[in-house]
Amino acid sequence: MSLPERHARLELDAPLRRPLPRPDAEALVALVMGRLPARPPAHPLFSMPEAGTILTGESLDHLTQGSRILQDEDGPRLCVSASLPPWPGLLEASVDWLGGQLRLALGEVAGFTVPAHSHRHDMRLLIWTGTRLCPLGPLPDQRAGALAGGCSMAAFQRAAGLPAPDEPESVLRPIMRRVALAQLRRQALPVSQALLDGPFEGQVLFRLWLAAAAEASQGFTTATVPLALHVA
Repeated sequence: MSLPERHARLELDAPLRRPLPRPDAEALVALVMGRLPARPPAHPLFSMPEAGTILTGESLDHLTQGSRILQDEDGPRLCVSASLPPWPGLLEASVDWLGGQLRLALGEVAGFTVPAHSHRHDMRLLIWTGTRLCPLGPLPDQRAGALAGGCSMAAFQRAAGLPAPDEPESVLRPIMRRVALAQLRRQALPVSQALLDGPFEGQVLFRLWLAAAAEASQGFTTATVPLALHVA
């Protein structure tokens, strides 16, 4: 008997464009409510029958929190946490259309995806290129000890001049954008070889640091938060 196909995952947390065109705003509200818009925008996403579930989908494959539009001091903000069926092209089309509704700085981390059919921790950070959201490459599967015998993250951070991921957001954000843009452009950033304590893959470790910083500053993670049980 064949196993069910694993769902994809989409996580976003970013401010919406201002002003948001009325057709896009109406479509976004409809999707948050779990239905297709009455007058869908001219985008390939809305030709897919599953489009109405991209913000509300749930599955046993991912621990998602649902999607909503929040009102911040700086304006409306879109928070997405959804599980998407493994329909070909659905995740990519969702990222493409939703990315166009967001207000982001160049190189900003807006969220992440987990591809369909992959394991639940296969996080791909989503970076704003100036025109669209683009996923970075995969992180090493640390469940299998992929970094065993390599350079430690502490040594790599010192060698690359990176702050600790738990530094204040005001310190992290500009460096996160610089690292993210270098990843998108496949550019090497300087690393002091003398400060390393083992073999290293620079691009992979930069992505690991970026993921740790995004988790600490923006809450982007695939980790399961254990439930706290209170006994009276």
